Amino acid sequence: MTSKGETAWYHWQQRSWSEVFQRIGGESQSLLENAGITSPIHLRLALYDYVNEHQQGFLDAQGRTDTLQKFAAPYQLGISDLEYLLALDSDDEEVLTRDTPRSPSVQDVTTLYNQWAFESALFNASSVRFIIDCYAFEHAHSGTDLPAGVTGQVGTGIGTVVKRLCYLARRLGVYYDLTFDPPSANTAPLLHLTLYGPQEMTGAPQQYGMRLARLCRLLLGYSSPPRQDASVSHERNKQKRRSALTNAIVEAEATVHFLQRSYCFVMDQTLLSLLPPVEATLDGNVEEPLAHAQRGPTDTPSIFDSSIEQSFTEAFIALQNSNAVEGWQLIREPEPLMLEHGIFIPDFALTREQKRIYVEILGFWTPSYRERKLQKLQQLRNREDIVLAIPEEAREAFTSIAQIFPIAWYAGQLSATELIKLLRYRYDDFAERLVLIDRATVRQRVQTEGLLPERFCYELLHAYRRSELPQAAERVSGQGVAFSAGIGLYQVDWMEQLRTSFVLLIENLAAPSLADVLREARARWPSLADCEDATIEALLGLWPEVRVRRTSIFEATVEIVKDKEGQLYAINSQAIPDSVPAKKSGREKRTLPKKRVVKEAAQGDLWN
Repeated sequence: MTSKGETAWYHWQQRSWSEVFQRIGGESQSLLENAGITSPIHLRLALYDYVNEHQQGFLDAQGRTDTLQKFAAPYQLGISDLEYLLALDSDDEEVLTRDTPRSPSVQDVTTLYNQWAFESALFNASSVRFIIDCYAFEHAHSGTDLPAGVTGQVGTGIGTVVKRLCYLARRLGVYYDLTFDPPSANTAPLLHLTLYGPQEMTGAPQQYGMRLARLCRLLLGYSSPPRQDASVSHERNKQKRRSALTNAIVEAEATVHFLQRSYCFVMDQTLLSLLPPVEATLDGNVEEPLAHAQRGPTDTPSIFDSSIEQSFTEAFIALQNSNAVEGWQLIREPEPLMLEHGIFIPDFALTREQKRIYVEILGFWTPSYRERKLQKLQQLRNREDIVLAIPEEAREAFTSIAQIFPIAWYAGQLSATELIKLLRYRYDDFAERLVLIDRATVRQRVQTEGLLPERFCYELLHAYRRSELPQAAERVSGQGVAFSAGIGLYQVDWMEQLRTSFVLLIENLAAPSLADVLREARARWPSLADCEDATIEALLGLWPEVRVRRTSIFEATVEIVKDKEGQLYAINSQAIPDSVPAKKSGREKRTLPKKRVVKEAAQGDLWN
């Protein structure tokens, strides 16, 4: 076995079956292959069968050597080679293989040992604090995010610094906090970045502590050049790294805990010079150090702080795919909200047209975590665009803000449906959205296209619920434009022409199936090409001379119905009201042939 440091350049590897026979020589391998033995497993099974056949399944110590000789003889193997082959795939027979072209030097091993010692110290840290000179940071990275040709002409501001630091912390899965000191006549603006360690957040050092240590090394050596051969570049980069800490990182220290005592771990230039070069800079790719730092699949960082946030996002997306989010769009980690001396980054933002609501999911973690959250939220108490999600078991802990913000209480997992209901109750702006309807534009589009299916009407009418749509449609109905729930907005004359053409189509097809009618309708009338089946069937429900007869839940036919005199029912433009309710299910029993009287109705809110 080797020490932990050596495994960075070496790994244990089993010798291959063919490689061993190259050393043994002779025809042993071909003889074994002829017997169907091509691996240590096959060899052990063959020996097991041999012992069962010749020794009745039991081999004592006295007869072991003789039996092994007899078994190995047909394959031209000695006993020592046979025993080695039998255990070839065991851990004890693995050989140490070097992964690098050359052996590690003393300096390589020393710096890697320092790295692991540094990371081990942070495994039991409660927090790591950095004070960052924004101007120095900006100067080091000025123009790195700008297009070619602009670099050197356009600088970056403190917002870029905040964005970069937040990105690294989030990407590595480390909880953090940011405050800032404004600039004065003699000092540059300073950012105070606090990274919370496993003692503060989770109490489980191995996974979270590794990510924290990796982020600290990235921040300490962000201005170092990319990693080179350690023994060659160590001395060359030593002086460069000595100045890196004083340029942008004004101060860096951690509070670590050992044997029930806390210690201040100062991270200065001397410490930085003892560590190996970082594997990624702030502008580089953090995927490589992440993969190196986190060997197990359970350590892979997520863009979500918790499983609650992840499950909420997945539930919201599922509702969005079903058009059940009432027009809201979900944004993960939006822009920070500025506090007096800090920032507050909500978990989500929900946007709909010009409205933007921030959502913060509060976990029930350590008392210090809750206290920090409460302090920040108290500074935001005058904002009316923040919604909180708090677990039921934390009601008492967050009593002080229960009357300040709208709160979605949850048990176990946060329900996306319940949050949308809260938004509807708290931020219902339907009256304001009605004013935004451009009547002339909507009517002109209906006159041009003939039919606007219902699903396209929501956006045009600034409506996001089914109960809102009929009320919004009243604003544009009239002057030859009508609305029917389940169908949409249509031009009345166009609808009359469509009715006449539809009746002729059905008569020519002679009692066609509903599927045939739907297919023919889409092929003949471009306005119906993108309509859903339910929309076209609802159109048929407007006309009393057309009936959909269902012989089963899978089969339906379309037929023409005539009155007692054998004449088709006549429909003129006055017979089609400005708002028509959706057609009832074809499975409901109807009395035919009797002309239906269509009443004005607005469909109720299906979500309430």
